[in-house]
Amino acid sequence: MAAFAYCVTPYDPADPPAASGPGGTRIPYDSRERVVGALTAALAGFALDAGADYLTIDNPMTDGFFSFSSSVRHGGGGYGLCGLFPYDRSGYHDGARIPLATGLGLLRAMVLRQGAWCRLRGDHDFFLHVGEEDDIYVGSSRPLEEAAARARTLGLFSRQVEHSPYDPAFDETWGEGPADEAFWTDLNALVADLGTVLMEERPVANSYRWHRLASAADVQGVREWLTPRARLAVWPDLTEDAETVRTALARQDRLELLVQQFPDGSFRPERIAEPALATADVPNPAVPAEPGHRAALVPLEPADRDPLLAAVLPDPDGVLRARWRTNRTRADERRTFLASLAIGDAISGVVATGLNDVGVYVHLGDGPGHGLGFLRVPEMSWARFDSVDDIAPIGREIRAQIIHIDWLREQVSLSLKELLPNPWQAYVDSHETGQTVAGTVTRLLPFGAFVRVADGIEGLVPLTELADHEVRSPEDAVAVGDEVYVALLGADPERRRINLSLSPSRPR
Repeated sequence: MAAFAYCVTPYDPADPPAASGPGGTRIPYDSRERVVGALTAALAGFALDAGADYLTIDNPMTDGFFSFSSSVRHGGGGYGLCGLFPYDRSGYHDGARIPLATGLGLLRAMVLRQGAWCRLRGDHDFFLHVGEEDDIYVGSSRPLEEAAARARTLGLFSRQVEHSPYDPAFDETWGEGPADEAFWTDLNALVADLGTVLMEERPVANSYRWHRLASAADVQGVREWLTPRARLAVWPDLTEDAETVRTALARQDRLELLVQQFPDGSFRPERIAEPALATADVPNPAVPAEPGHRAALVPLEPADRDPLLAAVLPDPDGVLRARWRTNRTRADERRTFLASLAIGDAISGVVATGLNDVGVYVHLGDGPGHGLGFLRVPEMSWARFDSVDDIAPIGREIRAQIIHIDWLREQVSLSLKELLPNPWQAYVDSHETGQTVAGTVTRLLPFGAFVRVADGIEGLVPLTELADHEVRSPEDAVAVGDEVYVALLGADPERRRINLSLSPSRPR
C-alpha cells in the first residue's frame, strides 16, 4: 500500500446528493463537463507532483464495474476508449504502459460512466482509482499535500485517508494457472479428441472474444493473436441445433451467456440468456435455425463455471504477472439481484424520480435495487387520473407487480394496477351484449362520443351510433355532461375498449 493516500470528490462528503441513476454518477448532468474538467486537472497535479509521467493499466474492464446496462455500454461511444486507443482497443490491457495524458482520458471516461474502468499505477507507488460513488483515490510513497490543496482551490473536496478501498492488497483472485506449454499441449489433445472446441478469450474483464479451434493449426494461429495477460477458458463446441439451445434457454435456472456464431464465421456480442427468451412471441426467438449458424450457452457466474481448460497468459518471459480480481462489483450485485426476481412477483419500493409524463423510477431497496424499478403511467391505475403525483409522488412507498425484466437496460418494469381488480373485466363479466345501461357523456371527438358507464369505465359511441339518422358531428346529438342510455355492442377488456350505441330507452 502507498504510504500517503487521498480521496478527491466533487461534493461535500458530509452532504452528498441523493439522486443518481442505477449505477450512475451523482454529478448533475448540466455540470458534468465542468466537474470532470476540475477532477482531471486536480489528478494531473497529483500525478506530476508524484513524478508519474507514465502509468500502467491494472485490471481493466470495458463495461461491468458500474453497470451492464446498454445505455452505459453504448451511450459513451466505444466505452470511452475512442481517441485513446485504436478501434480494436489494442493497448488497453492489463500491464499496458500508457502516457499520463492517456491515463487522464481514462479517468474522464470512468467518471462519466462511459463503460471503461481500470486501476492506474505509476512509479513511486503512485496510484489512481475511480470509485463507485464519484470518489477518486490517489496516493504515492510521499505526501502530496500541495496537490491536495490545489484540488480544493478547484472547488473539490480533498482529504487524506488511510488507504484506497480498491487497493490490490484487498483483491480476491481466482487461482488459474499460467497458459504455459503444458496448457497448449492439453489443448491440442482436446482438439484431437473432441474435433472442435470453443475458446473464450477475456482480454479485459467482462469482455469476450471467441475462437472455434478444429486443428493444431487453429490452435497455433489463435495463440499468436491473443491479447497479453488474457484469461482463457475452453468449452465444448457450439451446436447448429437451434432447438436444443432454445430448450436449454427455457429450462435454464442460472445466468448464462448466449454465444452465437453466424454463417459468415463472425461472433456477435453475447447477451445474458434469460429464461423468457425462448418463449418470446416471435418466430425462432434469438437463435436462428439456418445453415451455418451455431450457438451455445456459457455459464456467467464464477461458481457455475467449469470449463474443460482454463489459464491466464503469462508475460513473454514466462512469468504470470496478471492478477485478475474477482471482487464482486456493484454491477455484479445488481445482476444477481435481477436474477432473484421473476415476472409476476409483487415487490415493494419507493418512488425516486419522475420522467415527465412517461413514468417514475422506483428504488427497489437501498442496495443493488437502487433505481432499477420503472413504473409507467399506463400501469399506475385502471382509472383516469389528472397527475402522476396523485398516484406515485416522489417518496411514496408502493407495492407493485413485476411485469418485465430488461437485462440489457437493467430495468424492472412495474405495474400498480396488476395488483388491483381489473374493473374492465369485472364490468364485462357482469353485463351482457345488448344490455342497456345509464351513462354520462365525458368527451366529444370528431369520430364519436365517450360515455362513462361505471367508475373508471368509458366506452365509445361511434358517430354512426349516436342517432337514428345521419349526423355530421357528435355535438349534433349530445353534449358533455349529458345523462344518456347506451346499449353494449361489444367489449375487449384487455385493450380496455367497450363499443356502445346510443339508446332511446331506459335500462330494464
